Amino acid sequence: MSSPSFVKHRPPSEEAAEIDVDVSPMISMFLILLPFLVSMAVLTQLTILEFGLPPNVSAGLAAGGGEMPKLKLTVVVAPQFLGITFGDRLLDSLAALADGTYDLDRFATALKSRKMEVDANDEVVVASRDNIRLKNLVAVMDKCKSAGFARVGLSSATEDPRAGE
Repeated sequence: MSSPSFVKHRPPSEEAAEIDVDVSPMISMFLILLPFLVSMAVLTQLTILEFGLPPNVSAGLAAGGGEMPKLKLTVVVAPQFLGITFGDRLLDSLAALADGTYDLDRFATALKSRKMEVDANDEVVVASRDNIRLKNLVAVMDKCKSAGFARVGLSSATEDPRAGE
C-alpha cells in the first residue's frame, strides 16, 4: 500500500536553508517609534502635592500635659473669599472674583507678608469650606508652597466656628 503524496517526507531543499530574513523594515519601524515614545515619556509627568492633616487636638489634650497647641497660620478657602487667620484673628481677606476663582497673585503677596509678621515655622493649614472646586483648593495650596511654607496641612472649615458644625 502506498502513502498519499502529501505525507511523503522529502528532505528540505538546499535553497530553503539559505533563506535570508530581511529585518530592515522592523528596524525602520523602531527608528520611528523610539523617538516618539521617548518624547511622550517626557511630556507625561506626574505631579504630587504633599500635604498633612493637622493633629487631633482633643486627643492630645486628653492624653495629658494639658498644654495648648501652638497656633498656626490658617488660610480659609470659602466660595466668597480667601481669608488668612492666625488663631481667632482675621489678618487678611480677599474677595473671590466674579468667575468663582481667586486673585492668587494678591493672595501670595499677602501670605508672604503675614508669614514674616507671625511665627509660622514654615507651616500653614488650608481650611476649606463646602462647595469649593478642587482646582481652586490645589491652586491655593500651590501658592502656599511657593510662598515658602514647607508643610501645608489640610482641614475643613465650618461656616460658624462657635456653633461647632
